[in-house]
Amino acid sequence: MMKNSAISASNPFFRVAVVVLLSVVTVVSFRFAAMPTSAGGAGVIMSLPSSVGAFSGRDQETSEGERTVLPKDTEIIKKVYTNPVGEIINAQIVLSGAEKRSIHRPELCLPAQGWSITGRQYLSVKLADGRTITVMCDAITRQVEVAPGVSRPLTSLFCYWFVGDGATTASHVKRILLTSWDRVVHHKNHRWAYIAVSAPVLEGFLPGGKSVRGTEVMISDFIAQIAPGIMKR
Repeated sequence: MMKNSAISASNPFFRVAVVVLLSVVTVVSFRFAAMPTSAGGAGVIMSLPSSVGAFSGRDQETSEGERTVLPKDTEIIKKVYTNPVGEIINAQIVLSGAEKRSIHRPELCLPAQGWSITGRQYLSVKLADGRTITVMCDAITRQVEVAPGVSRPLTSLFCYWFVGDGATTASHVKRILLTSWDRVVHHKNHRWAYIAVSAPVLEGFLPGGKSVRGTEVMISDFIAQIAPGIMKR
């Protein structure tokens, strides 16, 4: 017959375990009680260059939807860049304020804009200042009208990463874990920024238009040039 293995309250090991558990709960509770409630320092500089290589940029206005949905203390800057051969690169920085719902995975809003996500990968990008960062790159597709009544699928590459106070990651899950860990353990409140760079794949749409691979290289080179100027060390 199997003996009863229930832990008795009189067991010394049980009492030690309870003391340890209560100690941990006390420490965690104290940390949470002392957590910062205001926005912390930003890891980015809210400025996009007027030109990058052969690309010239012009400012874009924040959309009505962004102004309506995002918290009032969210900061957004956007530019669209074009070069003499007609290639296009879009860049934006979204910086959260005290509220954290300004920053979210693009996968939540891209479908609402008519895009279907068809693939994704991590890209390692060596910056012009010697640093290396990892960005998430989504391949997205939607139908565009190329002539009256004629539509065809257009693919774009949408690359993004998150920047906090001394922290950079391309993973939304890792960002959440870093946020929780640093708030509780280091008493640091990350004011996260979301940086996105995207470009359409113009092969078949523009004479000499780049393929998916060529567009990926173009975006990587663009990020390598702009990131040192907008990411604080």
